[in-house]
Amino acid sequence: MDYLRKNSSLISIVILFIVCLLLYFPNIGGYPFIDTDETKFVSIAKDMLNYSDWINIKINGENAFDISPLFFWITNLSCLLFGKISSETVRLPISIISAIGIIFLYIRIKKILRKTYSFIISLIMATCLGTIVFSRLATNDIIFVFTTMISILFSYLTIFSNEEKNKTKYWIGTYFFCALSILCSGLFGLFIVFLSVLAMHIFSGKLKEIFIPRNIIIGLLIFSICLLPWHLIMVYKHGTIFIKEYLFVYNFLNYLNIKNTLIVIGFFILGFSPWSFSFLWILGQKAKDILNSIFSYFKDNSEEKLREKWNNLSKIDKFISLNTIVFFTSLIFALLYGSKYTFLILFLMFPASCISGHYWYEYMIRKEHDRSIFFATMIPNVILIICSLLGLFGHNIINKWLFQNLSHLILPLVIIFFIIPIISIFAVILKSRIVPYASNVILMISLSFVITPTIFNFITQNGGENDLISFAQIANKDNAPLTAFIPAKKYSLIYYYDKPITFHNNKDFEWLEKYLQENPYTYVVVEIKDMWDIEAKNIKYMLLDSGKRYCLIQHMATSLQEIQEPEENKEPEVIVY
Repeated sequence: MDYLRKNSSLISIVILFIVCLLLYFPNIGGYPFIDTDETKFVSIAKDMLNYSDWINIKINGENAFDISPLFFWITNLSCLLFGKISSETVRLPISIISAIGIIFLYIRIKKILRKTYSFIISLIMATCLGTIVFSRLATNDIIFVFTTMISILFSYLTIFSNEEKNKTKYWIGTYFFCALSILCSGLFGLFIVFLSVLAMHIFSGKLKEIFIPRNIIIGLLIFSICLLPWHLIMVYKHGTIFIKEYLFVYNFLNYLNIKNTLIVIGFFILGFSPWSFSFLWILGQKAKDILNSIFSYFKDNSEEKLREKWNNLSKIDKFISLNTIVFFTSLIFALLYGSKYTFLILFLMFPASCISGHYWYEYMIRKEHDRSIFFATMIPNVILIICSLLGLFGHNIINKWLFQNLSHLILPLVIIFFIIPIISIFAVILKSRIVPYASNVILMISLSFVITPTIFNFITQNGGENDLISFAQIANKDNAPLTAFIPAKKYSLIYYYDKPITFHNNKDFEWLEKYLQENPYTYVVVEIKDMWDIEAKNIKYMLLDSGKRYCLIQHMATSLQEIQEPEENKEPEVIVY
């Protein structure tokens, strides 16, 4: 026991690492890149490697000014290390960043609160559905979440630390990871970090510390080293177009998308599962107290009075106050931009984990919040039990297509969604306090390890993505030009096809008829539902292949023998030399 007590931090880190290993890494190469975000990002990374151009961001041969470069630099280093672009080599660094972020979260919060607090909070963040899903996808969302989170964690330490030498180091960390966040997803990292840090320092009566010359000089120096080279090169190469598209359109357009407010809230609830019910229940119970506390706190708003009030708060109350500020600051941006930028919603999981972890700690250790945790546990677990029963008898209740290719998961789903919630319900009734928390962790590990890859495969199969991958392979094999006559740009075609693709988004069938006649050797991707109109308009075509949602056609008069055939049909993979 003495050994465990003395090495509790190391043991906690090992447990967190094992949990991350089970959550983020199994079978990350077992499913294709998912349209549209994954294939979009990986297509850009492929072009960077093919053309040895790590500055310009291009997709389908065109400049893309609405994306920042950090994701591509990180993933392409992995691809160079392994010598190829594949689902494993591109997703692996994202999974690693998630694991490092969770362990870093534990280490940093441990400097502020007790080790148990820190462990509970880190485990909540690690087992959120949103963290699990996006740690398995090749997008920039997770990189933004953890770079911004680490920047704000360092800012927490500047407030809690009393040693000037340590504060300087923490300010360096704040500025450095804020710069990485900007390189990942544009000025959103600056907005969230700056406004959160500003509000936190006002609340703690330490506003003057932000403007200490030493801190400002350090910040400007770090920003210059991290941010200026790429941005200046892009301005030099593209001039005002880059400034307009990247700095204005990407970061400031589409404000106040109120119609997506419910989508944002729904996405957060889903992404923060299974902890969202406890968080929302507690937030609802405490909302009135929080608002009253904030208004009363700022009645006398002199810096000396605010600092005095701050000093009178307990350490945990200070920590919860700072996370409440970060949560609502981030929520403003998530609501302003709607669901357009997923990473803004995913970032909410960080302060929500810190707030939820506090109440779970008090429930398990101090035996408080029984009523809140009881209802927050009962509601989602009853829903899961109902879902498990529907899954068991779903072939008689729900349309059979929903369970196509998923029949082998019915038994694991019933076990996971029935047995674990039953145990959790009985535990919360009998007040076995650690079991409901542990049940949530085990539930998410089980889902990630058993079901996640199959669900991703199910999405690609039923969303028509496998059709597009197959058509791109056929066009590569036959060395034929490829055009897409579909309403949205599908990046799977761009990634898996070796040349630029023409997209025609307007459903103009006269244009299609003329295009087929003028380009008889071109393969055209069309939606299956459009085949009725093509038939009705007597457009002459030859069906080359058909899938679940799309067809591949060509002009009727074309002879396949005239098209050059490659030596062999290889799996689409980019070899890096």
